[in-house]
Amino acid sequence: MSSKVLLSFSLIVINIINSFCPQVLLASETSKNEEEVRIVDKVIKEKDDYVDVDVIIPQISGISNKSKEAQINKEIENWTLEWIKDIRLIAKENFDTNVKPLGPYEANARYEVKSTRNPLSFYIDYYQFTGGAHGITTRKYYNIDKRSGEILKLNNLFKEKYDYASLINKQIQSEIDKNKDMYFTGKEGFQGIKDNQGFFIEGSNLVIFFAQYEIAPYAGGMPEFRIPLEIFKKGYVYDKINSK
Repeated sequence: MSSKVLLSFSLIVINIINSFCPQVLLASETSKNEEEVRIVDKVIKEKDDYVDVDVIIPQISGISNKSKEAQINKEIENWTLEWIKDIRLIAKENFDTNVKPLGPYEANARYEVKSTRNPLSFYIDYYQFTGGAHGITTRKYYNIDKRSGEILKLNNLFKEKYDYASLINKQIQSEIDKNKDMYFTGKEGFQGIKDNQGFFIEGSNLVIFFAQYEIAPYAGGMPEFRIPLEIFKKGYVYDKINSK
């Protein structure tokens, strides 16, 4: 797939490079009344004595509801800039009051598109290193109905009163039981999915994920559990199971 790259520079205390390079096109099987969704990079790069920033976040076009589309793009950008600002404040405070570290703190972000069908599904991993043994990654996930522009919660994928949670919990517990040494146990372990559970759609699977330290040690990263959408049968409200 060919792509066009447009780099534009703006100055807002830091240099923000907007690199418009189409990452994803809507799958060809999509309904004709849906627009082609494009995702382009917004690149933020800066480096000084305090922080080394290397960030690429997505900006979306092609959502039917343009107001919602703009709102989502702004939300992603604003959250990212606040995140960078917070790391910069921590760095400045630590550098000015303590022994200066060997190098600047790190703020890196990358996104990954998991589905271009409906719902559009992607996440952004924000990695920060502010000293210590290792850094911390925060994952922000987005599952968007391309017609309404609404950001979906897990329960929005299913018919009202459908008991999806029991099916998901059973699948996850089964996988954990196969590798018990990799996970926390007791109250610190898996207690069932939450109302604000992290998830994305990938192919024909619903992928449930957990934050670092949520159900496993740091070495376990962000545990992911792939659950075939077909087990939900007619309880899943999006009529076509994704192939991409």
